[in-house]
Amino acid sequence: MKKAGVLALIIILSLIIVTAQNATESIDEKAVSCLKNKVKDRCSSLTLEQQVFSLLSLSDDSSIQSECRSALLDNQSGDSFGSIKDTSLALIALNHIGTNTLDIEEYLLDNKQTASLEWFLEIESNSKTKCTVDSSSITIGEDKKISGTTGSCLSLAYSNYWLRISDNCLNNNFTISCDQDFISTLIYKKSGSNTWHVTSDVQSASSNGETEHQVKSFCFGSGTGGCDYESSLWGALALSRTGNSISEFLPYLITFSDDNKNLFPETFLYILTSSGEYLNKIASSQKSGGEWKQGNNEYYDTALALLSLFGYGSESISDAISWLETKQGNDGCWNNGNIRDTGILLWAAYPATPASVGGGSSQSNCQPDNYCTSLGECDEALGTTLDNFYCPGLKVCCDTQPIQKTCSELGGTECSGGQVCSSGTTSASDSNKCCLASCQSETSECESYGYSCRTSCLENEESDSLYDCNSGICCKSKAEDEGGFPWLIILLIILIILVILAIIFRKKLKIFLFKIKSKFKKGPVTKTRPRFPPTGPPQLRRMFPTRLPRRQPQRPIGRPRRPGRPRKASTKSDRELAETMRKLKEMSK
Repeated sequence: MKKAGVLALIIILSLIIVTAQNATESIDEKAVSCLKNKVKDRCSSLTLEQQVFSLLSLSDDSSIQSECRSALLDNQSGDSFGSIKDTSLALIALNHIGTNTLDIEEYLLDNKQTASLEWFLEIESNSKTKCTVDSSSITIGEDKKISGTTGSCLSLAYSNYWLRISDNCLNNNFTISCDQDFISTLIYKKSGSNTWHVTSDVQSASSNGETEHQVKSFCFGSGTGGCDYESSLWGALALSRTGNSISEFLPYLITFSDDNKNLFPETFLYILTSSGEYLNKIASSQKSGGEWKQGNNEYYDTALALLSLFGYGSESISDAISWLETKQGNDGCWNNGNIRDTGILLWAAYPATPASVGGGSSQSNCQPDNYCTSLGECDEALGTTLDNFYCPGLKVCCDTQPIQKTCSELGGTECSGGQVCSSGTTSASDSNKCCLASCQSETSECESYGYSCRTSCLENEESDSLYDCNSGICCKSKAEDEGGFPWLIILLIILIILVILAIIFRKKLKIFLFKIKSKFKKGPVTKTRPRFPPTGPPQLRRMFPTRLPRRQPQRPIGRPRRPGRPRKASTKSDRELAETMRKLKEMSK
């Protein structure tokens, strides 16, 4: 008995210790522990995406890094890993751990293809000028309109303000020279669209000087012909991570971004361009709970947003981390133990410095005199990316400090007094509280009534148009009869129970009803004949007397009276009148 008691005490103490350890374990430690349990000694059986994101998030564990690296390389055929997307993901993961990826990069660049867009050449001058575009001579008037001979590769377009470039001449170099100061650039759009985009390649020259432009518009295909947007996103991202120029992919990615909102293209485009326009869109699309959801998977989309915003110091990041903590499973993973989603979230929110193992070149952290930035920020600062230097996430090590932008350049604004930013603030060169979303009063009408303002209501909520939100729509919980357990079913169950009880206690119920009908009077009932015999149940014998009341004698039934007037009682005057009438009758004879 004593041994059993000691053993029970040991078990209880062990459970207390384990519970205390789990309580003090951080959110990322729980996730790492969960993912390691799912990946270790199993990496060869995982899908390529699971291998990639496990390798990216657990690269600080040398044994798992070695195992998953070998498993990933087993998927390689030549320089390809199958599709363009899978090859791009493998390139990112292998580059992350310092593996030489030049052959994979060359494979991607060799498989790019021309994207179908409409291209235009714009030339402007403050005064009337004559210009030559290769062998064509044109005149730009004071009204900015173009006239003259354009040749076979160019044609007048957009009310003669621009020159359209023929599809057969997209690979040509166009050299422009004018007799006055001028600027020139390329403009593009999707066929059939009214949205125009201007390239960042805006050139200027003095009189008789020259500018030169060449259309560069490429994408990646899916293997079935034509461009594939998701493959192009990951392909450009992988090439940018390895220090390759990706400007030639941007026209296609920018033009078709609105057609692929479910892929959350703003996160990729912000990393590639560092444009405040995309930063603003990312911040504005964050849900009130702290997550992002553009497609079907809120965990995956939140990871993409964190990858693009990592290191930016935005309140949006802290809101997303808080959301992740509430959504973490008991085992430590996210999305019901999903390996891919847990891996990409760990890589995005809690990046780990990869351990040096065999097969990869040694990587050092980006030095203090260099800067971990996005490729777009490095290009914007006219910097150079440095190979073999590690930066977390999708950042690159740049030798030039990124340009500090103002709040307006980031696409944001500073909220006035009494207002708050709907999605957190970030730091800018001229403000510590730059709002990238929208400014709103501290409490909206909807929130003052206890409801929530969201971009879209949850499944257990419905919109309420009676109350206004500063942004989004007002959402309130659905009525009980619309959500949860239906009241109709509850009522039906109650009725069934009452019927069953009535059947079980039907005799007592009859007595009770009889008492109600007789108004609970005491003593024998003499005016009505009992409905039950006196030999019935004891409770009935107590209720009814043993002896029945004596019947009253019935009157004999006489001859039925002939119909007519009712007979009246005879009086003396009546008899005298009758005698007189009789005598008169006899006299008349």
